[in-house]
Amino acid sequence: MPGGRRQFIARTLGAAAVAAVPLAVRRAFGRSGADTTLTVAAGARIGVVTLLDAEVTHFHAARRLQDGFLKTYTVGWSVSALLVQAVQERLAQLALVPVPVAPGAALARLRERCFLTASLERSLPKPCVAPYTELATRERLGALIVLGPGLNDSTHAGSTRRRELPDYLRGWCLVTREGEANPTLLNLSELLLIGLGRGGAELAVREWGGAVSQSWSGFAAPVDLKALTGAELDALQPFFAALLRQQAAALLEHLIVARQGG
Repeated sequence: MPGGRRQFIARTLGAAAVAAVPLAVRRAFGRSGADTTLTVAAGARIGVVTLLDAEVTHFHAARRLQDGFLKTYTVGWSVSALLVQAVQERLAQLALVPVPVAPGAALARLRERCFLTASLERSLPKPCVAPYTELATRERLGALIVLGPGLNDSTHAGSTRRRELPDYLRGWCLVTREGEANPTLLNLSELLLIGLGRGGAELAVREWGGAVSQSWSGFAAPVDLKALTGAELDALQPFFAALLRQQAAALLEHLIVARQGG
């Protein structure tokens, strides 16, 4: 594949057409990964979609295998709201309109194939193209920003895979280690920027969140490490919000607004 990564360039449409239909996108090839972009018209509606569960998985690594454990908690904060907050300032700067959109039954049903078992280096899995296309068309969107779970494996993490941790860790994770004071927070998620081409939805940019970690400084060990309280889980929210903002900022560097008359 020339250049190794796709560059997406939206065709210029009149203002009335932009309001009525999603932007058409044609593909070209950039010379490097840094050239990968998605260009949309000013004022375009950008769908913000969340397929990541509101959960935090706690993995405790101990010297003896029998002393380690894995537990997943449901948290009381909205992942969708955090994603909107992470992208809205930059989208506003670009004169784009963030539109929170529910994924719908088809995408929710295909979440495993669209994210966890998918290789997202180059393209969307074929079964996921139609649901993304239908969602963007129905909501009159110029592009989609989609957050979903990833895994700590070579397919998702590549060279950033954390070899000391299990491959099956996914989504937002809290890692404690015997003898270490501060836990590590991991954002094992995929953030996608999807445009619309002649054949439907196309992956423009993928931003893997697991390359960056966050230390939970100031952590106070709970009475029972295996039973975190609601208050202790709520204390994680600003850390994961910060990780998501960083991931979103890197993704949106590749979103460009077409100049009028260009």
